[in-house]
Amino acid sequence: MRALAAFVLALLPGMAVADCTAPANLAQLRTDMAKAVNAQRNANGRVPLGHAPRLDEAAMAHACWMAETGTFSHRGAGGSLPKRRIRATGYRTHLTAENIAWGQRTAAQVVAEWMQSPGHRKNILLGGIDEYGIGIAVMQGRLVWVMDYAAH
Repeated sequence: MRALAAFVLALLPGMAVADCTAPANLAQLRTDMAKAVNAQRNANGRVPLGHAPRLDEAAMAHACWMAETGTFSHRGAGGSLPKRRIRATGYRTHLTAENIAWGQRTAAQVVAEWMQSPGHRKNILLGGIDEYGIGIAVMQGRLVWVMDYAAH
């Protein structure tokens, strides 16, 4: 996972390659997050999102960048925004969105909080998107979460 995140970070101008610590249970956290988001989409009449590994790359690179810099923001390496980070992986899209969170221990907590926030809720239920990717890293001893959404 470190090599993948380093590769994606290297694609972004002005960003040094970072050393990233992912949680040991990254795969399970990603599965839990996807299930929780798709359950919310289903409950609100939206079709479930499919998984896109390139979106994982973009999300993980941003989670790693935030963890390494101690920055919690949608603006990332070199001033990048989600669409630029997603396109840097080779994923071509016309519609993107991103949710971030910091400090929650479980995906259920993250999604519950996002559903209480109008902007995050809008992204989760956004029509026109059909795929997701998830990145999770350890930042200052707590988890930082990134979920990218896009239309392929």
